Amino acid sequence: MWKKRSRRARGVRYVLAACLAAVLLAGSVPAGAAGGNRWKGLVRSVACVKGPDVLLGEIADPVDAVAQRQWPTLSTVKLWKASDRLGHVVTVPRDKLRRILEYYMGEEAGNLALPSQLTVQTGGRVVDSSELTSRIVAFLTPKAKGLGGDVKLNNLQMPDHIFFPNDYDRLVVDMKGDFKPGRNDIMLCGVTPDGKVISRRSAVVFADVWKAVPVAARPMNRNERVTANKVSFRRMNLAYNRDVWDGTGGPWRMTRTLGRGQVFTQSHLEPVPLVERGEMVNLVFNGRGIRLSIKAEAMGEAGAGQQVEVRNTQSNKIVLATVVDSETVVVR
Repeated sequence: MWKKRSRRARGVRYVLAACLAAVLLAGSVPAGAAGGNRWKGLVRSVACVKGPDVLLGEIADPVDAVAQRQWPTLSTVKLWKASDRLGHVVTVPRDKLRRILEYYMGEEAGNLALPSQLTVQTGGRVVDSSELTSRIVAFLTPKAKGLGGDVKLNNLQMPDHIFFPNDYDRLVVDMKGDFKPGRNDIMLCGVTPDGKVISRRSAVVFADVWKAVPVAARPMNRNERVTANKVSFRRMNLAYNRDVWDGTGGPWRMTRTLGRGQVFTQSHLEPVPLVERGEMVNLVFNGRGIRLSIKAEAMGEAGAGQQVEVRNTQSNKIVLATVVDSETVVVR
């Protein structure tokens, strides 16, 4: 009888032990894991920490709803000791980071997606790649509108991140010269509240600008005047077609020949002189108490205020006169 009771007691103890182990095991499993719904987090590639301990919330962000619900607690999980030197930067590769997280978090470290490396600064603030991209795009957008046409920013080359030594330091985006089609150099400056520049970095962006530009509607010859009926338009990328005429100004004439459908550049054009060779002008003589005007033929070309030789059609004498307008030259 006693043996039977003993066996029953041992059996009860085994059942209680098994239940207790199950309870303890359940307590060690991350919340939601038993239901196959583990929380998910993402470790950043760059971060700033305050110390003295690195907290999970300083280097990682929640990914799913489960993590977001638990983040008030998860974010306070203490990891390794932070450096006591403000501004000190440490880079940890993925494999080492995984081992460190497993040491401090155990199996729960498996809930975190890791970058190729984590770069941490003690104190200050960091501007990461997403914020840098956003700031550069915001800076360039109004400038791009000023170019007209369809603008697309490509091949943005910039730092992966920028660390500032203090929380109150700010990023200033600027550039020398105007925004233009093709390559553009951008300056990224760290500035203190009193305007002192504490760091300078650079970025490069390539701008494709698609726009309708003037092209020759028919073959054009040297010295030929450019008129509306000789111009048509074709859409092209100005990033690969520099010095393109924008269709304004003038009157213009050709400095060299241009084939049909080819683009007018500024080098193809020059202002039409007020007086051209062979044109008839009024030659005015201004003397003491006398003013005489006769017809003359221009022997050369000149603009306003410039001198040109003209031939008096009455005497065939050639004199040097100053151009006043397209119809008048003066001899004093």
